[in-house]
Amino acid sequence: MTAETTARPGTRPESPAVGLEPFDADHALAEMLPELTGYFLRRLGHRDDAADAAADTVLILLAKSDRIPAEPERLRQYAYGVARKVLARARRGRVRTSELAERLRQELTEEAQAPPRFDDELERELARLPERDRELLLLIAWEGFGVAEAGAVLGLRPAAARQRYSRARAALRSRLDPDRSAVR
Repeated sequence: MTAETTARPGTRPESPAVGLEPFDADHALAEMLPELTGYFLRRLGHRDDAADAAADTVLILLAKSDRIPAEPERLRQYAYGVARKVLARARRGRVRTSELAERLRQELTEEAQAPPRFDDELERELARLPERDRELLLLIAWEGFGVAEAGAVLGLRPAAARQRYSRARAALRSRLDPDRSAVR
C-alpha cells in the first residue's frame, strides 16, 4: 500500500508520487491571496479590513498546511470555508467595536470636562515650548501628576524630569513676564 492510497481523497499524500511535484502550500495560498482579498473587500467594504482578514485567513491556512487539500478546487473550497469564519469574526469585532465606541461617546459627552481655557498669550507661549516640556507641564497642571510621575509617563528619570520641569517653568515665566524674571 503506497502513501498515495492511504491519503484521504483530495489531500496531499505523505510523500509525492513519482513524477509529481510536491504540494507547495505557501505558493498555492499566495496565488489565492488576491482572490481572498476581493472576497473580503466585497463583504467588508474597507480595503484595510479586507487585507487584514485575508492575511488572517492565509495565516490560519498556513498553520493547518499539513491538513489542507492539495487539489486546487478543494483547496479553494477549504480556504473559503476558513474565510467565512474569519469574516464572521471580523463582523462580530466590528459590532463590538461600534457598540463600545457608542458607549464611550455617550459617557464622554456626559462626563468629559472641557480643557481649561487659558488666555491667548499663555496658549501662544505654551505652544512655543518644546513638545516634551509642554507635555510635562500639562501633565502636572491638567492631569494632576507629580513631577516624577509625569516624567515617567514621558520616559524621563525623576532627576531629569525635575530639571526639565524647572527649566520649562522658568522659560514660560520669562516669556510671560520678562520684567519679573529679570529681577530674579
